[in-house]
Amino acid sequence: MIMQELLYYIAILIYTSRVVYFFIGAAKERNKKSGNVNDADLPFVSIIIPARNEELNLVECIESVFSVDYPREKFEVIIVDDRSSDSTPSLLLMQQFRFPNLITARINFDGEKNLQGKAGALDYGIQRAKGEILLFTDADCTVHTQWVREHAKVYQDSKVAMVCAFTLIDGNNLFQKIQSVEWISTHTMASASVYYKQFLGCFGNNLSIKTTMYKQLGGYASIPFSVTEDLALMQQVGKQRQTIRYLCSIESSVKTKPCISFSEYLQQHKRWVRGATQLGWRATVFVSTSMAFWVGLALSIITLHPWWFFGFLTLRLIGDYAVNAPTLSLLKRNYLLIYSFPTVIFFSLLELSLPFMLLDPTISWKGQKLKM
Repeated sequence: MIMQELLYYIAILIYTSRVVYFFIGAAKERNKKSGNVNDADLPFVSIIIPARNEELNLVECIESVFSVDYPREKFEVIIVDDRSSDSTPSLLLMQQFRFPNLITARINFDGEKNLQGKAGALDYGIQRAKGEILLFTDADCTVHTQWVREHAKVYQDSKVAMVCAFTLIDGNNLFQKIQSVEWISTHTMASASVYYKQFLGCFGNNLSIKTTMYKQLGGYASIPFSVTEDLALMQQVGKQRQTIRYLCSIESSVKTKPCISFSEYLQQHKRWVRGATQLGWRATVFVSTSMAFWVGLALSIITLHPWWFFGFLTLRLIGDYAVNAPTLSLLKRNYLLIYSFPTVIFFSLLELSLPFMLLDPTISWKGQKLKM
């Protein structure tokens, strides 16, 4: 009995420490400020957008990017058509007539080694870029009007080499709202890890990097291939002991589409889990702190202690709520607070399936089969 209670208290201590760690780190990173910058001092920015069979989203994306509040002569947009088989090429041709500083390029070959998939498409666009800053988003995203400016002004600090920011989802049904909360939760933990310089993740559809930093790293051609190319790039920047910032504001955000089907959702998470294996000991620690919750919950079931069961469940609900609530408030997503609880239940159950996702090394991305 004493040993059981000791295990309960150890599990509570581990999980509570995790909550405090992310709560403090996210708050510290959110509170970092960047000063304003005059238009004359703004850097030239190259916006790189990979597109593969994006006929349903492409025009909306392009229009949002060209609606940004940033001097038109100080940015270019490079869209890389990655062997699309739909009407993406013809749509790009039409959009070039509307927007003179829209540059298009097409990949007609399979990337090799480190340049498979999205990494290859991004690198293909970067090789044609003239900007001091490389800013990435995806063709199924739309951006805030202040998006480019919010990224650019952070680079006033010469020590900053990379900037990450939040991607939001506007959902209609419960499944989509759960994804909305999950993405914000993942971003929040990722931003906390940046404060601690541990770099657990980021989202490549809202990411920027100094061109000089990218070239210093040798680009994606020199970075070991990963199905999460954004995390791989972040880790390489971190190894150079360069400063990375993680912005949390509506102005620096982009919006993306939720997964429509559960199978699409599982494929997305399979890619994320496979990429996270490259975190090494950080992944082990992260998973271990999650397992503390499951150990406590399982022990309470085995020993038939309902109060401990509901205690651990309540700890998980309150802990995740405490970490995510400030971010949801800042991003004016307070209406999602009521969906925090079903998200915790949903994702807690999903956690049990994550190890099985590692059994198959093949990852699907935009119709391509990729292997680590």
